[in-house]
Order: sequence, then structure tokens, then C-alpha cells
Amino acid sequence: MKRSLLAVSLAFITASSSQAQEISNKEILKKLQELEAKVEKLEMENRKLKELLEASVLPARKKDRSVKVGGRVLFRFSQTENLTQAGGKSIYKDPGNGFTVRKARFFIKGKVNEDFKYKVLIRADRGAPVELWDAYITYEPNDLPLSIKLGQFKVPLSLSYLRSGAKLSLPERPVAVNKIAPVWRDVGISLKYKFAKGYSLTGALINGEGWSSGKIYNSDRKYAYTVAFEGEPVNTENYLLKFRLGYEGGTDSSSKLVYAKYNAKSVKRHLIDAEATLKLRDYGLAVEGGYLFDNPTDGKDQNGKPVSLGNAKGYYIQADYQLPFERKLHLVARYSWVDPNTKVDDKYDVDYTTFGAYYLIHGWQAAVRTSYTFANQRKTKEISDNLFTAELQLLF
Repeated sequence: MKRSLLAVSLAFITASSSQAQEISNKEILKKLQELEAKVEKLEMENRKLKELLEASVLPARKKDRSVKVGGRVLFRFSQTENLTQAGGKSIYKDPGNGFTVRKARFFIKGKVNEDFKYKVLIRADRGAPVELWDAYITYEPNDLPLSIKLGQFKVPLSLSYLRSGAKLSLPERPVAVNKIAPVWRDVGISLKYKFAKGYSLTGALINGEGWSSGKIYNSDRKYAYTVAFEGEPVNTENYLLKFRLGYEGGTDSSSKLVYAKYNAKSVKRHLIDAEATLKLRDYGLAVEGGYLFDNPTDGKDQNGKPVSLGNAKGYYIQADYQLPFERKLHLVARYSWVDPNTKVDDKYDVDYTTFGAYYLIHGWQAAVRTSYTFANQRKTKEISDNLFTAELQLLF
């Protein structure tokens, strides 16, 4: 711009000199220098005004950079071997026979910018009223290997429970996980720190009340907490080895506690959860397993009186095989064992042996699962509650 102004000025002066009296070279040079100084001054003032304008005017609020709306419908058929002996319910407390909408869920999630994300999930499983299931905000700065989650979310402990239900090989999770691990939502804050590639440490402080439609607050003013270390020592094109070692402590008063079956409304947990997954991708084989042990103390009933409890322990092992001639079809087998109270021999001391299969019609977006479970009660009179299940899943 400066050169253009000087060129125009020079042409103007030259043209004027041909019509007026002759101007000396010194006078022309002086005028050019004065013009150059004025141009530099104007450019400097322009830069300063631009800086002041940018500093004083706040950018307008940006719209969400990405918003996704979706959901899940899971249609299930169940058949219990002897419904009368089973008390009308399946071993997973679903309707023992017939059809049901096992899961009907709707979510919205997105991010305001690269750091802030959110998710809200509601459900109406088994025809129940619409209920809030997830509602949390995640802060994950790009320049830090750290994420913070605040709100209502899955208790971040069990590897099996944290896996999306849409990607389960069998219709239900292992009975050892369902009975001992905190497989429920809670309200609190969770921090996850990725200190190396494939390795992370997660800690959470939660109300310890679990979740119910009428109570999502900390009524006893006591808290529960979890710590979990997760890693992937091997993750290649051919192999994957992943593990998660977790611990839950503090006071847990969830209505879904297995200790509620023994009149304990709340306990102090000392739960250790160790789970791992091994995938041999060349062979289409995935093996996973876990061990859980809890030493509950300070058990209290609804009146605040002490309740004596034994230890809870359980384990599971599962194999998932992808057929080489039909890669959408997988065969699955699992054995799971649990004793929720070592001081008592009762009907809750069970082991389940399950054989099943699933077919990915369109990935996990449209999939069919089926299984048959041999349910064994080790310490009481055996009842005929073996269970056949078939289900169709659609994600949208």
C-alpha cells in the first residue's frame, strides 16, 4: 500500500511540474519523504485501533459444534423352564416368559467447544415410566491428558459394566458382576488422568446412594469413592490385552446393594475388582474374565442397627468366537460363580453356565442375540429356572 501511494504521488508531482514552473530534485525528494512519514504514521494508528477493537469486543456465543440425537430399542423374548418354581420371574428379574421391551432409551449429546461435552439419556425400560438415566458434563482440555465428569453417570469401576450394553456378547452381564460390582448410576464427580498411551487412572467421589426415581441426593451425608487403574499392555493389529483393576470404598447405601437381601441398608465397602480382556484378532477369538471380592463392614439396617455380613466374592470367564466363514456370526460361552455372603448358605449362592450366539446384521446398529443359561443354586433345593432368551437390538 505504501509503495502504491508513493507511486501515485510521484506521478502527480511529475505531471504538475510539466505545467508549472520547474521544481528542483531536492524539493521533490523532500515531499516524498514527508508523504512516506505520513503513510507510516497512518498505518501505525490503524494497527493500534484494530488491536483495541479486538480487545474490547467479545466474540458472540458459538452454537454447539456437534449435536447427536439417538437411542436404542431392545425387543426381547424370554422363556423360563418352570415359571411357577421360578416365582414368575427370570433369573435376571425380567418377566419370566413372553415378550418385553427390555430397553427403550433416547439420548442427546454434543459439545459446545473442543473442551466441553455433555450427554443426557432417558429410559423407559420394561414399560416403566420415563426416567433420567444419564446427565453429565465432561471437561476435557486439549492441552492436558485429563478429563473431568460431573453429574449422574455409571459408577466407574467394573470393566464389564462400563462396556456399552449395546455391545454385549450375551443378553446380560455376568452374575458375579451384577451381584457384587456397583452396576448402577450415581451422582458425583469423576476425574480421569491419561498418564501414558493406553494407560489411565480414574477416581470418583459419589453420593453412594445409587440411583432411584425419587432419590438422587445424599440423604445420609456420607460418600462412596472409587479408584481404577486401566491399561493396554498390548494393542496391535493382531492382539489386544486390556485390564482394569478397581477399588470401591466409603459408605454405599444404594437400594441395589446385594446386602439389602440380608437387611443391610448401608455398608462400608472394601471392594476389589480385577477384570481383563484378551483378543486374538487373527483367530477371531476374544477371552475375558474377572474376579471380585468385597469385605463389607459397618452394616446397618433401616433403623441404624448393626447387621453382620460375610464377604462377597465371585468370578467369571467368557469366550467369544467369530466364525471364519461367516464373520457376522459369533458363538459365545460363559461361566460365572458368585457367593454374596460367605456367612450364609442360601439361594443367592449360584453359578450360571451360558451358551449363546449373536449376529451383526448391520454392525451393532442392528443385531440379534440369543442364549440359554443353565442356572445352578449350589446351597439350596434346586429349582428349574434355566432360561432361554432371544432379542433384537436397533440403534438409531
